[in-house]
Amino acid sequence: MLHKPAAAPAELRVALDKLPESAWNVSPDLSSDTEIRSWAQVDIGGRLTTVWRTQVVAEDVLIEANRQAFNESEGKRWGDGRMVARIPLNVLFDPTRDIAAKLREGDRDHLEHWLDSEDARPFRTFKGQLK
Repeated sequence: MLHKPAAAPAELRVALDKLPESAWNVSPDLSSDTEIRSWAQVDIGGRLTTVWRTQVVAEDVLIEANRQAFNESEGKRWGDGRMVARIPLNVLFDPTRDIAAKLREGDRDHLEHWLDSEDARPFRTFKGQLK
């Protein structure tokens, strides 16, 4: 038997948009140095639903390391196995960026196009264009 979600995504987004930051409860047992897990309860269609969120706190550290690697790549040559970016999972799986979904479909061109965009600049570790 398939599990049906408690609420349609649109209803959930509306409920979460109205939720104040003070409504989130940090779960110390599930949090770490790199992420904070917290939960809140929202009313969706008269039904109280518990939602979880993960906030990546180490992203700033990663972006700074990427910036240093990017600057140090000046004058270096491209080659097989060259790391060109480090992308946090929360960015990779962000539905607004559509990166992971396109990769699952086999669309590598989307990733290369995104990595060449200004939006991906904080995650690049090597200068130059992929396309």
